[in-house]
Amino acid sequence: MKKLSVAALTLAFALSSSLALGAEEVSGIPGLQHYKLENGLEVYAYRDATVPLVRVQIAFRAGAIAQSADSAGLFRLYERMLFRGQSGTDGSSSVKTALTSLGVSEWNGGTDAERVDYGISIDASKVKQGIDFWAETLDPAAIEKGAFDNAALEAEKQALCEEIRSHSADSDSIYEAAMNRRLFSKFPWRRDPVGSEKAVSAATLDSLKSVAAYFVPNNAALFVGGDIDPEEVRAAAEAAFGAWRAGPDPWAKALPPNPRPGVVRPTWIVYPDPSMPEGTGRIEVRYRGPDLATDPSSSYAADLWESLVAPVSGRFKTALIKNVPNLNEDNIAASYISQRDGSWISFSSNFDVAPSTSAVSRAQAFKERVRGYELTTMKGDKTYFSDEEYEAARKELLAGRDKATGTAEGMIETLAYWWAAASVDYYAGYPAALAKTGQKEVVAFVDSYILRSLEVVALRMNPADVEKEKRSFSNAGFETVTPSNAFWWQRKP
Repeated sequence: MKKLSVAALTLAFALSSSLALGAEEVSGIPGLQHYKLENGLEVYAYRDATVPLVRVQIAFRAGAIAQSADSAGLFRLYERMLFRGQSGTDGSSSVKTALTSLGVSEWNGGTDAERVDYGISIDASKVKQGIDFWAETLDPAAIEKGAFDNAALEAEKQALCEEIRSHSADSDSIYEAAMNRRLFSKFPWRRDPVGSEKAVSAATLDSLKSVAAYFVPNNAALFVGGDIDPEEVRAAAEAAFGAWRAGPDPWAKALPPNPRPGVVRPTWIVYPDPSMPEGTGRIEVRYRGPDLATDPSSSYAADLWESLVAPVSGRFKTALIKNVPNLNEDNIAASYISQRDGSWISFSSNFDVAPSTSAVSRAQAFKERVRGYELTTMKGDKTYFSDEEYEAARKELLAGRDKATGTAEGMIETLAYWWAAASVDYYAGYPAALAKTGQKEVVAFVDSYILRSLEVVALRMNPADVEKEKRSFSNAGFETVTPSNAFWWQRKP
């Protein structure tokens, strides 16, 4: 009988230990291992020894998507309490000291509309310390352990209310809030991670416990990538996060989806935007898009469609330039923004404000050319895009994917995003799904999500230019967006 060497025994033990925790190689992503701890925490370990660095990132399915009107902003407030500050360079002395010991000055990430995630990039020799840092800093039992106190809460509430006031005075924030208020009118707070002063001012330590319920291991995933040993990552994750107690699944009850269409009638708005130079305007047409939570299959067609219409010399953009006067051909865009709960489709362009053509007429012409002609023709004419264009579009999408994940840090950030928005399996299976997507699927997407839908049409122009056409906007039924009516928590316009 042959004896196993010490090395072989060690390897066998490591393999059996890994398998007990459900270790598996993720198909389609070479070098990526997946583990699941007993408390539900998912661990993804990606080996790329190109440089002696490691990205350690943790993500939660949380953020604005989990808010109600009465709790809007509490995830951002909870974040401030965890770090005692707004950004990676702020924070308590203990957080700063821990970061310094890791050789980094700040963390990245934060509270978004559909996820909460945080990451640091560190030397490969400090992987365990990096994992320990997130386990200690984000401990979901922090409130129960007395780590939060009322004095700190009041200070952070005041600071966040200042952030909300600053946010509500920013031109881009005003514009996006006005669009979201209309396109996602039933649950607009689910697109607003900053929240409202009313909800934040009313927050208590008890109300923050409802937020902490999302920071449980069975609603989280740890991503570690770079010059690592996956088994060492698993062991470090188990040691650091094993004491985190699993909680009730915060997503056991599915969210009611945002309606589609997003509006009950075509909606026209104009925003007198002081950040826009006189003589230049911007037009945008938005529709609700395929949500990854409810219609992931249509997202492949939406992505492929976006790639098909992207070339400046292509049929779509050439037609817009030719038929809609004074568009700036350098920034005509058609895009699909994929989200778990709040996807949208956008057509946009800058234009030159000209007395010969009113902005109202240009907005109408832009919408009519996009929807009434080009998209309608796209549905009925199988030759609108050639087979060669379909193949080129697929290659462009996959090239962009490869570019985004060309480094370990890029791979980890990409995986964290897709884990929260859909799943890692969705991301891993994307090339195969894209290969099966063609003209039939693109036409079905265009028909369902654009031609059978309703839009919000928006104009952004300098206030002086808007004033000159004030009567034209009024007669055409445009709603005027202002800093006083853009946000969902303000009086309706």
